[in-house]
Amino acid sequence: MNIPAAIISAGIGAALFAAMNAFQYRPSLITPDYSLGMMFATKHSKARSAVTRLLIDPASADFSALRSVEEDAAEYVCGTVRAKDKSGHYVEYRAFVYTVATDFARIDDDGRIAHRHGAFRKCPISEEKDVALRKMPISEGAASMVKTIQTIIPTADPTILSTMTPDMSAGGAKSSGGTLQQQVGQMASQLGSAGQPGSVGQQGTSSTFKAALRNESAWRSEHPPAAWPTFPSDHPMARPAQKRTAAQAMALAKDVEDRWERSNFGASISRPSSDEIQEACRALLAIDPKDEAYPKAWAAFVRLRKIDRDRAS
Repeated sequence: MNIPAAIISAGIGAALFAAMNAFQYRPSLITPDYSLGMMFATKHSKARSAVTRLLIDPASADFSALRSVEEDAAEYVCGTVRAKDKSGHYVEYRAFVYTVATDFARIDDDGRIAHRHGAFRKCPISEEKDVALRKMPISEGAASMVKTIQTIIPTADPTILSTMTPDMSAGGAKSSGGTLQQQVGQMASQLGSAGQPGSVGQQGTSSTFKAALRNESAWRSEHPPAAWPTFPSDHPMARPAQKRTAAQAMALAKDVEDRWERSNFGASISRPSSDEIQEACRALLAIDPKDEAYPKAWAAFVRLRKIDRDRAS
């Protein structure tokens, strides 16, 4: 027996055994949650980089409350950032939204901590709604049904929808029967009785909610109401507008929007005045809701109303 060789082999084996126990290398313990966290971390890292590039003092960036959200198949990272202004003083935390697909960020900073960039657009999903959606204990089929209802009735509250689907199991939705379209109609009817500002016809294909003036910030450009909102007689939108065709009204709205965007990006062009923005809005209001141009007119109207609010702030 070769005693020296046996001693050497035993020593190497003992060393390897000790090393394995010390490092506890277990690749099988990597969980889906860990992988998901790494994916979010990558998106958040890209969001930080995009926001930092816009800052006047990039080294002073301090981020908080970052979260990943998804809306209409698009991914975003929403959060807040604090940084120093031109005078070297820290400004309070300001909201930002980062679009993953385009690697583009917008900061609600009023030009205090960032260089001039595109107009800020708030996070497509509020933090409260995001939390409510994540807490909804429903199956994939039920989630699809809820998404369909929210498309038809954009003001539907996810927390109310979750209470309407208690019998949704992992195997699918338990209901009184009927097609998915019929079930959607039934649930939408329940929403109407629960006090939601919307209803669905028998076909379940068109939204008939009213665009309430008191809730204008909740209007969504992709969900036109059945009719234009009604303004009080003393409201600027109630004033008579020059007669135009639908095409002319849309062209005027586009011109105002383009000038606003170009002025935000530093182009040597004057910003449209409040009167010009309101005139474009009134031109759109003259388009008949039954006109095929109405959905695009509504979307332009919502954007112009926001521009007018941003200009006044």
